[in-house]
Amino acid sequence: MAVSAGLEVEGVAEVLRALGKVDPELRKATINNMKKAGEPMAQDARSLFPSASPLSNWGNWTTPKGRVIGPYNPAKVKRGVKIAYKGSKVRGSDKNTIPLLTMRQTDAAGAIVDMAGRRSNGNGANGRAFVNAMRSLGVASRAMWPAAQRNMDRVTAAVEDAINEMSAKIEGMVK
Repeated sequence: MAVSAGLEVEGVAEVLRALGKVDPELRKATINNMKKAGEPMAQDARSLFPSASPLSNWGNWTTPKGRVIGPYNPAKVKRGVKIAYKGSKVRGSDKNTIPLLTMRQTDAAGAIVDMAGRRSNGNGANGRAFVNAMRSLGVASRAMWPAAQRNMDRVTAAVEDAINEMSAKIEGMVK
């Protein structure tokens, strides 16, 4: 279960693909710079997750597919917030449009705390009680989307700087 927010920039896909063939090191450096640009957003999201279990009786449970979701571990939840470069085409989009960065919550407990109650009010009495407890922390998304909204302008500007830096290096190689 992953929760994510993304940033898309048109036209960069082809350049990065071509750059991988011409100068793989510059491509890698550009991707790393873009990931660093998203780090303030990830830090903000980490700060929005509870520092203690949001439920007094949060324990292990098993999903219908047999996956065990362990107890709420604040450190693990905060480590689960990651910025990733996602440079592949999204189904149904223009071939030159790719999501450059995604912020993901890779910890199942963190994704549950962030999104519980978004699609339903819970199944059964225990499910409804759980969703109501999560809603006492705020509406879904409780951490990821608010952090993305607050930081999007700053991240977009920093990604543009990384792309401009890459363009300047390419122009310097051509001259």
